[in-house]
Amino acid sequence: MHWVRWGVLAAALLLAASCSSGASTTPDAQQPSPGSTPQSTLLSRVPPAGTLPVVVTLAGTYVPEGELADESARQAQRRAIRAAQDAVLAELPSSGVRAVRRFAFTPQLALTVDAAALERLLRSQRVAAVQEDTAQSQHG
Repeated sequence: MHWVRWGVLAAALLLAASCSSGASTTPDAQQPSPGSTPQSTLLSRVPPAGTLPVVVTLAGTYVPEGELADESARQAQRRAIRAAQDAVLAELPSSGVRAVRRFAFTPQLALTVDAAALERLLRSQRVAAVQEDTAQSQHG
């Protein structure tokens, strides 16, 4: 069981590192133009009448599970993450969101969204960051 925790921690760290880089390694990625914001650049990646896979990092304070005192604390944090995910999803137009993937151990969601849903995510106080899910873009 101990190896499962290490695997989950390693996966979470890799996901966090890929989300925090902000740079895309895909050769056809658009480079931001001078004066553009990360939000406008991300919105420009949504094809007309299309969708974009994104990873949403939830706002709030979360602690890596290995640093929590006991199983009760881990379960409480998982419930808090689930509630925060529910709150973010409730803010979005259901017609603009598909392919929802929840993460139980990290405060994130993977979604495929249209431009209207992406705009709501970018304005939400419940969201700390939104990044294009480039792994999904390359394989989706």
